[in-house]
Amino acid sequence: MRLLIIRILLSVWSLICGSAGGQGQPNVTPALCSTSCRCDGDGGADCSGKGLAAVPTGLSAFTYYLDISMNNITELPANVFKNFPYLEELRLAGNDLTYIHPEALSGLHQLKVLVLHCKGKQKLSVNTVMTPERADKVEEERYAGLIMSEHNDAILLARMLQNNQLKTVPSLALKNLLSLQSLRLDANHIAAVPEDSFQGLQQLRHLWLDDNGLTEVPVGPLSHLGNLQALTLALNRITLIPDHAFTNLSSLVVLHLHNNKIKEIGQNCFAGLDNLETLELNFNNLMMFPEAIQALPKLKELGFHSNNIAIIPERAFHSNPLLRAIHLYDNPISFIGNTAFQNLSDLHSLMLRGASLMQDFPNLAGTVNLESLTLTGTKISAIPAGVCEDLKFLRTLDLSYNEIKELPVFQGCFKLEEICLQHNRIQEIHGDAFQGLASLRILDLSRNEITSIHKDSFFSLTALTNLDLSVNSLSSMPTAGLKDLNHLKLSGNLEMKGALAAKNLPKLRSISVPYAYQCCAFSGCDSTERPSEEDDGEKAMSTQATVREEEDERVHLNMHCTPSPGAFKPCTHLLGSWMIRLTVWFICLAALVFNALVLAATFCPGRVLSPAQLLVGLLAASNLLMGVYVGLLSALDAVTWGAFAEFGVWWETGPGCRAVGVLAVFSSESSVLFLALAAVERSGAVQELLGKGPRGPRGRRARFGGAAALLALLAGAAACLPLFHVGEFSTSPLCLPFSTGETPSLGFTASLVLLNSLAYLLMVVVYTHLYCSLGKADLAEPLQAGMVRHVAWLIFTDCMFFCPVAAFLFAPLFTGVANSPEITKSVTLIFFPLPACLNPVLYVFFSSLFREDWRRLRRLGWAGRQAEAGAGPGAGGSAPPGGRAAQELVYDCGAYSQLQADPTLCSCCESVLLARPLACRHLVKWHSCPALAPPCGQPGGYWSDCATPSAQSEYADEGDSFISDSSEQVQACGRACFYHSRGLPLGPYSYNIPRIRD
Repeated sequence: MRLLIIRILLSVWSLICGSAGGQGQPNVTPALCSTSCRCDGDGGADCSGKGLAAVPTGLSAFTYYLDISMNNITELPANVFKNFPYLEELRLAGNDLTYIHPEALSGLHQLKVLVLHCKGKQKLSVNTVMTPERADKVEEERYAGLIMSEHNDAILLARMLQNNQLKTVPSLALKNLLSLQSLRLDANHIAAVPEDSFQGLQQLRHLWLDDNGLTEVPVGPLSHLGNLQALTLALNRITLIPDHAFTNLSSLVVLHLHNNKIKEIGQNCFAGLDNLETLELNFNNLMMFPEAIQALPKLKELGFHSNNIAIIPERAFHSNPLLRAIHLYDNPISFIGNTAFQNLSDLHSLMLRGASLMQDFPNLAGTVNLESLTLTGTKISAIPAGVCEDLKFLRTLDLSYNEIKELPVFQGCFKLEEICLQHNRIQEIHGDAFQGLASLRILDLSRNEITSIHKDSFFSLTALTNLDLSVNSLSSMPTAGLKDLNHLKLSGNLEMKGALAAKNLPKLRSISVPYAYQCCAFSGCDSTERPSEEDDGEKAMSTQATVREEEDERVHLNMHCTPSPGAFKPCTHLLGSWMIRLTVWFICLAALVFNALVLAATFCPGRVLSPAQLLVGLLAASNLLMGVYVGLLSALDAVTWGAFAEFGVWWETGPGCRAVGVLAVFSSESSVLFLALAAVERSGAVQELLGKGPRGPRGRRARFGGAAALLALLAGAAACLPLFHVGEFSTSPLCLPFSTGETPSLGFTASLVLLNSLAYLLMVVVYTHLYCSLGKADLAEPLQAGMVRHVAWLIFTDCMFFCPVAAFLFAPLFTGVANSPEITKSVTLIFFPLPACLNPVLYVFFSSLFREDWRRLRRLGWAGRQAEAGAGPGAGGSAPPGGRAAQELVYDCGAYSQLQADPTLCSCCESVLLARPLACRHLVKWHSCPALAPPCGQPGGYWSDCATPSAQSEYADEGDSFISDSSEQVQACGRACFYHSRGLPLGPYSYNIPRIRD
């Protein structure tokens, strides 16, 4: 009433001042307000958060509300508020108060609310009018969970010296506040409470002493507060609650002792608390069950979770029949008495969590009104069959993180709305398990071992909206009775590979499925994968009836399906657009045809391969495998035309995808490694032939053959690692070990890219050194630089196509921005197999060695046909030795014999070639005509260097495979004879010309 009277007087005063101003009296002084504050013109002043070091001056004497919280005020001197006789509410929270003078609050006879605290740094609006109703509402919001004053017309009188630096209770300053009802001294540094701290505060109802440094309960000071209703001693360092600690607090309703270090509680410590309803002992170090609670007959809410209590004794709560909520979780409970929770008819909530040694389901006979039961993190393996007979009002049942293997029949729990059974060992759901649960809305069966669900298990769950079956072993899921389902989780059921019927779930809003292809049955596919123009044309050509059927099967609601389809999880076509498809077809055809030609020309019978030709053949074989890989993808795209989603899961998870992935990785890695070996071989061969490097030991071909075998084994090992879950082939239908974000997969992909990068770096270093060591004259000879240039072109083209693939794979790791899946797929499909197409094309069209091999292959084919014709009936005589090939050799050698002065020299070559056309290999072996000296029987005059070490060098011994058996060998012989006949040294010319003839 006093507040209302003062408010009326202030309003009348304002009207008088306004009227006087309207009558032409401009000198009337307006309402006073400090420059550091904001005033609402109605007696309220907000000076919070202004950095003030003292109480502001210049405020109106009629100020009834003053907020100076969140400043830097460290002390309150005497009579500091003497100019505010009408002040009703004072806020001083969030300052650094260390001292309050005993007379600091003198003169505040109208003070009703003393606030030395506010929620964080929240400020009240200056326009807020603190009416009695408003004050009651604010205090109700702040004191949620605490007992309010019984007087409806009284405003809480004092509040909070919190968030300051007080080291003791300012008892002298408070002694004159006889009407004080609420006092907050929390979040200070109070370590002890003097005995006379609360003398005279007979009206105090709420006291906060939490978050201080108390080490014991202030028994003496509390004995003066006979009307106290709520007491908080939490967040201190109290270790012991002595007997009769709260004897005189018979009106106490709420007692908070949580977050202390309490290890022991006296048997009679709660004696006298006949009206206590809420007791919080959470987060302490209790070892034994607090049997002192038996002295609390009106206890309704009990919390002693997060302690070290191991045993709940028999009849633990028989003296607390009014208990409504018990929170016992996060205790190492190993035993619960059979009668501990019996006959608690008012119990509505029971929470036992983290009792890792608990094995038996508690006996709840007589606890008929239980609405929420939580038993998680225990070793309970079975649920009693008649659990619902005593729990007919149960609404929430949480039995997660246990070892339950079989579900009972929940029929009888008609009011159940939520069941949580995740993280158990359930293997099967029977048809009657959830029968009659018409109110069930949430069912969580995730992370179990469920392999089958009866087709009628969900039939009666007409109100079910959320169903979680993720991470199980299901191969199918019944949908009968799930017409109202909104949210469904099926992810992690890797055996569920079939398509889901969207038409059976008409109200579904979100779904998570094991595979992205299964989202194609829902409308989410329409928004995640744009159909191409060709697909639009095909749909336009489809009949209207087919379109109507497709629309009926799709859900036309706002659906969210994960994981969503996309470029790497297509719903319709594997290869996507026609541009990519035609490019892939061309790459496939070129790789197969040209690599087959190179293999046929290189590995034709009747010849010995040099290291360079061996590596060319191996490189062609690797590229041919890449062509086979691309061809298989093209065939899969054609077979699954327009409906890839129906086969995508089976393809990715099947052996076919793994085999294709091994083929692709082996082809890619082996081609890079063989190319690196070819670069090393070319460099060594050129250096040796030009005399700039040491001549190696014999067995050059064997050494490089062994090195190629080791590299092939390395590529094979890398290709097989994903079969052992180091990387995965099933992350995309392309069957390549793309990074999925998991450590093994990411590490495998990074290792492959790093290996290829090191190989290309080695090639660049080797060839840079080679070109720097060669002179212009060496590079100008086309016969000498043929294979060197070819390998250089291969290195350049392969590296150029490797870089985009590597960049797109690893750009998200460095930039944090994901690449477009469509672009990444296009780059992978085109640039990844492109070297397998270009390598043989470059060799076929730009290498003279292939032309020689091809001519030789044709001659062998012609000779075979001639031999078959000669062996057939009617063959007229035998062909001369050597046949047409010998004639060509005679012609070539004869051309050179016309240019020399001594025809006897080349006649030796001619005679031997006529007699032994296959002796060309000897020409190669010795690199000159002197190799024919023994058959010719010539004197040592012309062939004086036949037996020299240079003529029988290691390279000469191995180099026969570098030059094919063609007419150019004879030309080489002729050139050697020509130079020798003119007195020039035979060695340099005879070795320079054919040594690296590639």
